[in-house]
Amino acid sequence: MDDSAIGSFRNSLRSVGVTPVTPFHDDLRKVDEEGLRSNLEYLVERGVTLLYPCGNTGEFTSLSLDEWTVVVEITLEVASGRAVVAPGVGHGFSTAREMLRRAADLGADGALLMPPHPAYLADSGVSAYLSGLADFGALPVVVYKRSGWPTDRTLVDLVGNSPVAGVKYGENDISAFARNVAAADPGLVWTCGIAERYAPFFADAGAGGFTSGLANVAPHLALGLFEALESGDRTESMVLRERCLPFEDIRARDGAANNVGGVKAAMDARGLVGGRVRPPMRDLDAATVQEVREIVTGWFGGFDS
Repeated sequence: MDDSAIGSFRNSLRSVGVTPVTPFHDDLRKVDEEGLRSNLEYLVERGVTLLYPCGNTGEFTSLSLDEWTVVVEITLEVASGRAVVAPGVGHGFSTAREMLRRAADLGADGALLMPPHPAYLADSGVSAYLSGLADFGALPVVVYKRSGWPTDRTLVDLVGNSPVAGVKYGENDISAFARNVAAADPGLVWTCGIAERYAPFFADAGAGGFTSGLANVAPHLALGLFEALESGDRTESMVLRERCLPFEDIRARDGAANNVGGVKAAMDARGLVGGRVRPPMRDLDAATVQEVREIVTGWFGGFDS
């Protein structure tokens, strides 16, 4: 993997990275492949240029390796030069390396290194895990920082000594984020990994883009917010943030237990293919589904769908 591949991938990270949901059939046994194709087409037709299939919103931890492969294959088929594709990879070290190999063989543009979640973690172990995947050289990678891992000290060391294209910063400590940006290589692309709620403030601190689950339903809001941030239109960016907040508040309830179920319910309200989530995630109750439906209806009033 040469520097030009990393450079090209870095350029694509300066945008809205959408993590598509993974729709399942009603019995939850299989991925709804046609529903996935339809959802992805909806996104790329509306201008989404960066896709992170099999991320947290894509129920990464509930997918078998074969299911993961199918989702990546379909995403690449639909994107077909219209969008950059960087699937989430992770689990055990050998499984993550196999995912990287498969993603590269399938033609992915990069990969998102998902946070490790074993029972026992140590700074040095997380560093070895992430650097080992980055140094594997199969694809340019984005490191996903979440739930305290990697620590800031490990993160800055990692991006300075391994071929990392970017960082998805999934924690809401903007001061720490700004310190990390200042300490790292200026060519590295830092992304706000906690969506529209925090995107304007992370942009002020050096983020080149943000990731979104809401964009599965309303890409015009996410892309409009990014455009406002890029142009320096603070007023418009805050107006758009406010339009997103009621939905993001629902997703954040009960320790973010509604995160993925909320996106899928909104997709159903929009006529897309959302459906149920796999346990241990939970579907929304009827009252919350109605709240989501009302928000979605409001989003599309006066907008070109």
